Amino acid sequence: MKKLRSFLYLDNYKMYSISSQLFEGLTEQIIKSENNSKIEQESQKGPFSSGKMLADIIETNTTQKETKFLHDFSYNLFEDSLFEQNKVLEINSSNIKESLPLIENFSFVKISGNTIFNDLKIIEDTITNFNKIGEALGYLTLKSKHDEEVAELKNSIKNIQDRNKKASANAMIKSTTDFKKYIKEAGLNMDNDFIKHLAYVLDYGYNQQFEVQIPINSEDEFRLFSAQLNRDNLKENEYSIIKKYSRESEREFKLFGILTQKLTAESKNSLFKELRKEKTEDSSIKEALMNMVEALTNVENTFTGKLDYEYIIDPIALYLEI
Repeated sequence: MKKLRSFLYLDNYKMYSISSQLFEGLTEQIIKSENNSKIEQESQKGPFSSGKMLADIIETNTTQKETKFLHDFSYNLFEDSLFEQNKVLEINSSNIKESLPLIENFSFVKISGNTIFNDLKIIEDTITNFNKIGEALGYLTLKSKHDEEVAELKNSIKNIQDRNKKASANAMIKSTTDFKKYIKEAGLNMDNDFIKHLAYVLDYGYNQQFEVQIPINSEDEFRLFSAQLNRDNLKENEYSIIKKYSRESEREFKLFGILTQKLTAESKNSLFKELRKEKTEDSSIKEALMNMVEALTNVENTFTGKLDYEYIIDPIALYLEI
């Protein structure tokens, strides 16, 4: 029985661009499917009132809805055709040892596994608003306990006869009643300048990316497959996706795309070693710029550099098979 696909992400522009180059007749088949869909809709405008009502409802959203449905159907044709032409390498936990060495021989990869969703925008927003969130959580979880402790201290002062000790105890109570200090000691408040600079570094390094990762661990060999998702191509917003499936999904997803990076840091350095020259007095501006690019690469590697066990995928689709 043919499995259905529930899409979370689909880059239809990339899909159509590739299909127009690779598949003779595929574009024509998609256009025919679209025309048939419109003809079928028109045929429902007959004497049956229920059919006419359905057609009228569909008509109100015809452009947006029909296009979305057409993209989903087109993808089925797209992926099936690629498999027929033996252009896709499937990788999962049961075959990764045999499949991974063949990855350069295939144009496309289809990775199966439990998924991690890394929404750097949410992380950056959380860091920026950390003190506000911490203060709110503190009031909800610690305020009653704090008030009880203060009340106990005030009662204990009543029994102190020595004037100096009493003054010292009152000063301690005054300090204790500062609830912001209390939540800071509980780790729910950080220095504002530290937060500001940390948020800036996160924004510079990650630029609010929405990343999906599929880790595969087989026979003590750990591999990580990562892809940056364009938020415009998500079928629903990222908040809804994370709420439904969790940041670490229980369901197995399929990530379909093109391999873009697989080399280790050592292999990549060796590849570009001959292009890098030490800056001398005779160096041209172009050579100086290449040295600057190298320096910028090193900075970026601190934030978003590929791990030696990581494979970077240019995503076309992310979906569940149901």
